[in-house]
Amino acid sequence: MKEHILVIEDDESFRRILTLMLENEGYLVTSVSNGHQAIKAAKGTFFELIIADVKLPGGMDGIEAVAKIKGIRPGTKSLVIIITGYADEQAPLRALRLGVDDYIYKPFEREQFLHSVERNLKIYRLEKEKEKHNEIIEKMNKELEDKVEQRTKDLKNLYEELQVTYLRTIKALAQAIDARDHYTHSHSKNVTKYAVMIAQQMKLSAKEIDEIKQACELHDLGKIGIHDYVLTKPGKLTSQEWKEVRLHSLKGAEILEPLTFLKGAIKLIQRHHERYDGKGYPYGLKGESIHLGARIMALADAFDAMISERPYREKPLTKQGAIKEIKKNSGTQFDPQVVQAFSKIVDKL
Repeated sequence: MKEHILVIEDDESFRRILTLMLENEGYLVTSVSNGHQAIKAAKGTFFELIIADVKLPGGMDGIEAVAKIKGIRPGTKSLVIIITGYADEQAPLRALRLGVDDYIYKPFEREQFLHSVERNLKIYRLEKEKEKHNEIIEKMNKELEDKVEQRTKDLKNLYEELQVTYLRTIKALAQAIDARDHYTHSHSKNVTKYAVMIAQQMKLSAKEIDEIKQACELHDLGKIGIHDYVLTKPGKLTSQEWKEVRLHSLKGAEILEPLTFLKGAIKLIQRHHERYDGKGYPYGLKGESIHLGARIMALADAFDAMISERPYREKPLTKQGAIKEIKKNSGTQFDPQVVQAFSKIVDKL
């Protein structure tokens, strides 16, 4: 069954349009015109998604209404999409503090709106599926505690299966994050390919290459906490937006921290935006104090970004242009040894 959606919009004709679009997609929709009606509706029904206009009548704007609704069921999470038709510098910051999932400016196209709804609900479903997996795993572990001595071998096999289950779930979530925006579609897959080829050229061990592969596949997981309007913003980011983006490597590591079998990959994810000259983030590490795997990832990540479409530039670099740029930054942004290994495999890319 499709999810329940609450639409809070004071413009009656626009509210009808939104409701009809969502109902045509099979969603169960409740629409109201102000925050007080929204709170009353939320007390009787749990809504997986709340779509709220910022400017509402009745002395309560959409962000305030959403905050009150979130307090009704503290143990549950509703997705939130804020829509607005007027400029308010404080509204995006208030929405960010509230933890909204998307922020859309009017006027917008039908496809843009429905894409935002489905994309966020897809991530929501994946998170719910992960929770379900965790509940099943916890139950299984509890049942097996009394049989540890007799079933050591079985537990070892089960642990390996749980690792695969966790990894599949996390990878699916990472792929969904890449798919949030057509600019980054297949980005993690491409970065993995380039990084593994460089690592093989540098004759790293199978264990090191496997850690790099896992880290590349999950390196942008932390972007789940970054709003689409920041990720796809054309032109220069504000200091606040840039601060939000710079946190994604740490957020990704934090999400993965409970998965102890990914310990090596987590360290690489934390450091894949460090620079060889010490001007990177989040720690400002320099030279060989940065793990070699992270230095390889940094180059692979940058190369794919250079040759791919991005909202902040008119067109991507050519392959040769990107190679030239990487060589130019050897010893500053990139490790010269990694650049040298990359130079030997460029014909295979």
